[in-house]
Amino acid sequence: MKKNKIYELRLWRQFFLPLLILIVVALFGVAGFMRIDGFSLLEAFYMVVVTLTTVGYRPVKGMSGPGMIFDMVFVSIGVILIVVVIGRAMEFIVSGDFVRIRRNRRMTKKVESMRNHFIICGFGRVGHQIASEFEAARINYVIIDNKQETSAELEMKDIPYFVGDMTSDQLLLDAGIKSAKGLVAAADSDTDNVFVTLSARVLNPKLFIIARAGKVETEEKLRKAGADRVISPYFMAGKQMAALATKPTAYDFVDTIMHHNHLQVAIAEFRPDPGSKMINKTLKESGIRQASGAYVVTIKKGSGKLEMQPTAGSKIELEDTLVAIGTPEQLKKLEKMIG
Repeated sequence: MKKNKIYELRLWRQFFLPLLILIVVALFGVAGFMRIDGFSLLEAFYMVVVTLTTVGYRPVKGMSGPGMIFDMVFVSIGVILIVVVIGRAMEFIVSGDFVRIRRNRRMTKKVESMRNHFIICGFGRVGHQIASEFEAARINYVIIDNKQETSAELEMKDIPYFVGDMTSDQLLLDAGIKSAKGLVAAADSDTDNVFVTLSARVLNPKLFIIARAGKVETEEKLRKAGADRVISPYFMAGKQMAALATKPTAYDFVDTIMHHNHLQVAIAEFRPDPGSKMINKTLKESGIRQASGAYVVTIKKGSGKLEMQPTAGSKIELEDTLVAIGTPEQLKKLEKMIG
């Protein structure tokens, strides 16, 4: 990760580089004591430790004039280096960079192991709600946001996240866009959502992208940028309020099925694998209703056309998506049949 490399380079410059210089100076001191006053290796090493730690012990044996001069120069340089190393180490620990490096490495491993996850770009009110829904559905996701407060909020949670420019290609790659199933551009800024959508589509042409549009005129731009679906929160809210006002019972029924996790009835969608035995069979021939108990309510054809209220003679083709309703157990059976 680019961010990790920056942190590690900073760690090298702030801590390890002075430490390396201190070690070189210590070795030079050992060689100096052995050369000038004829100390043994052990005696010279002892003198270096005593000198650098400033404990004040007497020399192991008498020192010559040149030896004392060397010792004074050596202790001056060595003590300064020790103070620098300790100061840099404390600064790095207090600043939190060391903790961030460890967390980012752990997070990177988690992201690298993720497949078919979603990336949420923008963690405002809309992004929070999306994350909540994903959490309830046990869908893996990664968050990208440009606010530092996001880091403080998610630091203690086991959720991979990145704080920075969400339009950055590198940040999208760090979030595992190559292996992701989909991306939700939910930033407050329409401009950011357009750039995120454009970058995501280039990095992964097969990615399913849902983008938020704050203005009507932005919707077409998002579609041209590569968004598969464009959602306007204000338009959706108005539509839902109108439906609630005119058809409250029907709206409550659909909302309950879609958003309540403890019901015995749920809606799910399935796409047959290339080797599925269901391909080129009619619904009657597939035996879905009899074997699973789930009911197929819609078939989306590969062309994008929706076949509402499919009949027993409706054929299941390779690129079709089946929308079914049933209990969780029935839908699990259907998933095994379709796979």
